[in-house]
Amino acid sequence: MTYDLINTEKVTEFIIDIHDDFVFEDTSRGDLLEMCKNAKETIEHYFVTALDDYDVL
Repeated sequence: MTYDLINTEKVTEFIIDIHDDFVFEDTSRGDLLEMCKNAKETIEHYFVTALDDYDVL
């Protein structure tokens, strides 16, 4: 039995509430992680990263 493996990249989208004056660049990594832990919803996206020696991401 043989298997064809596909390289994939998983990207998680976090749905969070932020203030109108939120600035991503001014927010610490710890604060961003805490915001993601409290996310209302998460959505996972899967992308094929390579197929037949061609990059398709």
